[in-house]
Amino acid sequence: MLSFEEAQSKLDSVNVDSRSEILPLKSPFSSLLGRVLARPVHAISDQPPFDRATMDGYAVRLDGDRRGFSVVGTVLAGQGFEGPVEPGQAIRIMTGAPCPRGLTVVPVERTDNGETTVQIEPDALQPGKNIAWQGQDAKEGDAVLSAGCRLGPATLSSAAMAGARELECFVPPRVSIVTTGDEIGSDGPAGVRNSNGPLLEAFCASLQVPHDPMHAKDNRRDVETALAAGLERAEIVVTVGGVSMGTHDLVPSIAESLGFQTLFHHVAMKPGKPLLLAQHPDGTVLLGLPGNPVSVLATAHLFLAPLIGRFQGGWRPNFLSLPLRQAQECRGSRRLFQPAQILEGAVEPVNWNGSGDFYAAAFADGLMELPPASSCKAGEFVRFMPFLGQSVGETGLRPGFDPTAGDCC
Repeated sequence: MLSFEEAQSKLDSVNVDSRSEILPLKSPFSSLLGRVLARPVHAISDQPPFDRATMDGYAVRLDGDRRGFSVVGTVLAGQGFEGPVEPGQAIRIMTGAPCPRGLTVVPVERTDNGETTVQIEPDALQPGKNIAWQGQDAKEGDAVLSAGCRLGPATLSSAAMAGARELECFVPPRVSIVTTGDEIGSDGPAGVRNSNGPLLEAFCASLQVPHDPMHAKDNRRDVETALAAGLERAEIVVTVGGVSMGTHDLVPSIAESLGFQTLFHHVAMKPGKPLLLAQHPDGTVLLGLPGNPVSVLATAHLFLAPLIGRFQGGWRPNFLSLPLRQAQECRGSRRLFQPAQILEGAVEPVNWNGSGDFYAAAFADGLMELPPASSCKAGEFVRFMPFLGQSVGETGLRPGFDPTAGDCC
């Protein structure tokens, strides 16, 4: 059984073919959200492109200790001021408007203004205040976004501000999602609703990855048919269930019969121990996830997301470093990834009942990592991976959550 670090190293060594395409930067922008840049974006001009007023007020030409100024004009955002501004003179200026060289901007609330004159409070006359200088954010030719950047609202806005008309992005891999199990969707007394399929479909959608779902019963014909279909049409085949030690855990043997070569099977992590990674000679990668819902959520973040990123320049979700709200223990020999919340700037595990308790995970902000056989004090920093597709704090406390409850792992 590999350690978590060894399994991550194996994942990083998978050979993939990355392709890129040119996409226009125009509305609707939803097609660009979640895409990963294949080339950096450079500013085509200085930003700001001119000395820009950052407050509504008056731009004045200082004249010794003078506090009274005659108003000789107005400049609005999108306009310029062509006339001279002599010592002792001022112009009304709006936020975002170009500020003539050599003037100082005073906020309107620091003035006593009339129709043709304005009085300035003495301590408000500070040279160069309330001006964003030309090129202070970026100079012409500066790289404002790097290759490997995953596009969101702020980065798309930055690309537009830089003057980009098109973006070169990696082509995301197609993912075939294969859930397995006789119990899934069954109306019988031991039937289980399919929650893992929607989980992975939403997960792929949040990363703008094309995907198609399939389901296979626990028999060789169904599983082989589904894996063969995924092998034919996808770069990544993700299976759910069927990778552990049961008599109907058929995925590893069938994958091998189809030509997949196992890179690892079983990882010293909790949840997610039965994890399988294999690759076909044609390049298709198989990632076999355990069937418990929290295991699926954890391994999707820790292995599926970086695997998708391998096809997109090596992008991967980042861990944060956060202090523990209370002392925590990992009593076992496997690295623990527990659903947790961020409360008052510190991380706290949610009260859960193991890897089948998805309701607990739904009220978490992400995964808290504890090393195997470790004891961590309150305030000690641990790694924390926020869940993709949601903002920290969106979920709220789980009903009945008791932050003083004992360890449940």
